[in-house]
Amino acid sequence: MNTEILLIILVIAIANLITRFLPYFIMPKKIPAFLDYISNILPNAIIAMLVVYCLRYMRFEAPFYGIKEIIGVAVVVILHLSIKIPIVSILGGVVIYMLLIQKL
Repeated sequence: MNTEILLIILVIAIANLITRFLPYFIMPKKIPAFLDYISNILPNAIIAMLVVYCLRYMRFEAPFYGIKEIIGVAVVVILHLSIKIPIVSILGGVVIYMLLIQKL
């Protein structure tokens, strides 16, 4: 194998390790209140933004008046309130929505 390729891989590996471990050394031990607040509120804000983004082209003049989208969102909400595992909620809603799109 070429020595230059090995050196490139080594430099990339070292750069990757530095970017992954550097925050642990430069961040204070106690998380600032602002970052704690952001980490608590940001997931909900992102999900709300995704709901608005996904439903922005919902056509109310189409047959069933957007019922497929409403059912998909309802499945996500029900799954999230009952199971509380985000990936299961999202995948469940996507599967139900895709089944509704393909079958109706």
